[in-house]
Amino acid sequence: MSERAAKEAIKKIAKREGKSENEIREEMEKAILIGFLNKETRYKWDSLFGVGRLPSPEEFITVFSMEVTRG
Repeated sequence: MSERAAKEAIKKIAKREGKSENEIREEMEKAILIGFLNKETRYKWDSLFGVGRLPSPEEFITVFSMEVTRG
């Protein structure tokens, strides 16, 4: 999935949930931070996004969609 497609996914989620795209991005950013701070899975985050780096919601969607398709 491209970053453009990830932006469209956020747009569709916002419409479905009756929220703004900004609200969805904020919720995703909070969830990303929670995952990032989880010591048990930190090695996976570092391997996917770089050591100590928080991805944007679009980057998160893009990288994880590629990871899922690889299986």
